[in-house]
Amino acid sequence: MSSNKIGGNRKPQTFRACDKCGETFGPLDRLSQRFCSTTCKYEAAKTGRLIQRKATTAARSAQSLLRYHVQAGNIVRPTCCEECSANGKIEGAHFNYSEPLRVRWLCRSCHVRWDRAEPKGGTVILARWEAFTGKQAVLTAPEKSV
Repeated sequence: MSSNKIGGNRKPQTFRACDKCGETFGPLDRLSQRFCSTTCKYEAAKTGRLIQRKATTAARSAQSLLRYHVQAGNIVRPTCCEECSANGKIEGAHFNYSEPLRVRWLCRSCHVRWDRAEPKGGTVILARWEAFTGKQAVLTAPEKSV
């Protein structure tokens, strides 16, 4: 029996450029390794979203009350969108957060389109984003409908 091993599961020492910073690193512990460090990995995992938003208290409370009434069976969620008649997951789109049970039942795409056309001020831009980026966020106040 010879002492020299032939074959086996040895892999070559491979070097790779980091997907985030471009620095060459290696030898690799595993061939699926893409980043030179955990810092580069965490930086690459960030969403890149420029504006961070948070729902207002009025919006969350109206959504919560509507959810309660739907789950209690007081309000029946339709199966198709009022706008495009699509079947599937239907969301309650509020006309005004001060009237939490007055909603339109829309699919997600119609709901987003309607909120962009007629914003109700349901979200605010977080100040932490402005402090982090050094950029000033532009807030437009929603127009009051009479």
